Amino acid sequence: MKKIIGIFLLLIFFSCEKEKTEFIQSKAVGNLFLIKNPPKSDSLLKNIIKDFLIKNPQEYSPEKIGHLDFYNYTSNTKDFIEEERPGGYFREYLDYYPEDELAAFIISKCKNDTLKKVGRFHFYGLKGSNDGQKEIDTIIYKCK
Repeated sequence: MKKIIGIFLLLIFFSCEKEKTEFIQSKAVGNLFLIKNPPKSDSLLKNIIKDFLIKNPQEYSPEKIGHLDFYNYTSNTKDFIEEERPGGYFREYLDYYPEDELAAFIISKCKNDTLKKVGRFHFYGLKGSNDGQKEIDTIIYKCK
């Protein structure tokens, strides 16, 4: 009887264990990250992506990449992970899935001082960019 109760408790424990949010960089589209198991809350998702940007500056250095896109890992977007696909990969194919677009991080030159850069974080949320709502934060390389 104790074994049955123990097994039952283990099953409950493992079934309740939350899957960890994972960032998967695309091999096909260099500036694309797919987010697997995102939190169910926009505020938590926003913080996780911002944390990722702050903790991984090598991924978005201005010399390397001018912008990064973050999409939800879904059946629509999972094919963008691989390097090759018959017919090739084109950036505009991602535009077919605005409901999966979560955020973008764009680095550009400051208007008043083109030697300086600004990094703006565009957050669309779990409903995607087709919802029309967007929050913009400057998180690095601020202009004066």
